[in-house]
Amino acid sequence: MKIIDAVLLALRTVWAQKLKSFFTLLGVIVGVTFLISVFAVVEGMNRYMQDDFAGSIFGINTITIERVWSGRGGRQDARTRRQQSRNPWIKVADAEALRERIPDIWYMAYSAERFMPEVRSGQQRRKNVRLIGVTDEYLVLQGWDIAEGRAVTRIDDVRAIRVAVIGNAIAEKLFPDGSPIGNDIRLGPFRYRIVGVMERQGGFIGVIRDASVVVPWGAFQADFSRRRDVVRGIQIKFRTEEAMAAGHASAEEIMRARHRLRPGEENDFDIETASEVLDAWNTIKNVLLAAGPGLVAVALVVGGIVIMNIMLMSVLERTREIGVRKALGARRIDITRQFLAESATLATVGAGIGVAVGTGLAKLVDVLFPLPATVPLYAIVMGVALGMLVGIVFGVYPALRASRLDPIVALRYE
Repeated sequence: MKIIDAVLLALRTVWAQKLKSFFTLLGVIVGVTFLISVFAVVEGMNRYMQDDFAGSIFGINTITIERVWSGRGGRQDARTRRQQSRNPWIKVADAEALRERIPDIWYMAYSAERFMPEVRSGQQRRKNVRLIGVTDEYLVLQGWDIAEGRAVTRIDDVRAIRVAVIGNAIAEKLFPDGSPIGNDIRLGPFRYRIVGVMERQGGFIGVIRDASVVVPWGAFQADFSRRRDVVRGIQIKFRTEEAMAAGHASAEEIMRARHRLRPGEENDFDIETASEVLDAWNTIKNVLLAAGPGLVAVALVVGGIVIMNIMLMSVLERTREIGVRKALGARRIDITRQFLAESATLATVGAGIGVAVGTGLAKLVDVLFPLPATVPLYAIVMGVALGMLVGIVFGVYPALRASRLDPIVALRYE
């Protein structure tokens, strides 16, 4: 029997016995679905980290100086966390010293933030708000565009004017029927005038930014700061990667001198860049990609065992057919090829269904949740290839058993 004939026979069997075929292929379907889903989420997160997250949180060609390690770049042991909890606070004076002494600065900003239980306007309320006090270059440094109105200016900062730029989600909640520009919002006991609305960010992290209120640094210090002149982070943006590398070294040298650290002493501050976060993410991604196929293998092995048992039953049911084929001149290799083709076809059909289901789940996650999910081509190829491999491996024993049947005994089988 030719390979194409064996494949067509297997497909007719699947179609004729739909329920039986479904349960036969269930293990392969589940395994490949899980594989596609894992790879889709990892690939979606990978693209998000490279295109949006690192650039939005840190900025391209940007260094961020903070009191302690932010935790955005991987794991950290408990001893280091305890040690960093004793680090001195980063202050406005540190930021001004960096501004004066680091060459080739393009943009520079510093900020602090706190959680606000709610923001109000009249009877409308939006709970769980992130309040950020910033200097005038913060929004442009972060790449947060203004959809309506204007951004925070240096005059707002210097004069501590109570103005605010709000996220898109807050604007939609508090002012569903009109423009929020010129209206007031209540932040705790204080009244702030809205001067701008940020463009909708969306995405996995963007939902946090959409629920943010940005106010001038001076007003934040006067109304909300728990520690005077203490900043959460200093961001410095450079025009080129080379300038950033030089600025990174200069910033570390300046901060060490200001904190009076001796040679050999560890830094009591942290400097992070987008590339460091991406390096940490790549490590996590590689672990997930390596572990994914291993977890899938369990379901595939179970599916393969089921396929093998079904093929053994098929050999038993078609014993007379095998005897007839051998009596008419079929060789052992022909019988082996026939059953291997059928087994591989069954498993490949299951893998195809698994790919379809996994892709559908990925699309559903991408639409319903902010978690990005993208199905890469290599995951589809790997899923189909693994399904076919399972069919071939677990079809070998039934195929060999069929090929070794004695034609006389097979013809007499009832």
